[in-house]
Amino acid sequence: MKKSKILMILGAILTIISLIGLFKAFDDTNLIVKGFFYALILIYASYKDSKEKIIPDKIHLMIIAISLIKVNFMIAIMGFIIVPLPFFITALLKGDGIGGGDIKFMASSGFLLGVKGGFIASIIGLTLAVAINFIYYKIKNKDKNISFPLAPYLSIGCFLSFLITGGC
Repeated sequence: MKKSKILMILGAILTIISLIGLFKAFDDTNLIVKGFFYALILIYASYKDSKEKIIPDKIHLMIIAISLIKVNFMIAIMGFIIVPLPFFITALLKGDGIGGGDIKFMASSGFLLGVKGGFIASIIGLTLAVAINFIYYKIKNKDKNISFPLAPYLSIGCFLSFLITGGC
């Protein structure tokens, strides 16, 4: 089976799982719609970052656009400013570890999730990234300084955080 067909099937499965999670977590139609479109964007961001190691700017704009469904602007703006700060500081100190796309991704997700949800997403996503890549490189006996796309892990954290908090 072709790799693109496998990715399409995986995307469809993730979409169905996302919908099931949203219907189980929320009774509010607005949150279900917001979460569904957020899940689609996260799946697309993960795909693009995995394939090209870049998160296009249109992804950040789409996240901010769907954030406007049932939004608390004060919490959203605080999330937009505060959530990406640790990523920005790490990028300044480390250099080529975290890219600008990851920072903007967490800023827009912070706008959707708020400060609390954004930090929950960051903790889940970064923990997954460290654990999975540590295990992978330990098994493969490879150099630990190899870069890897962060969006797939952050996306999992962001969606789980949305299910937990309902965004802002």
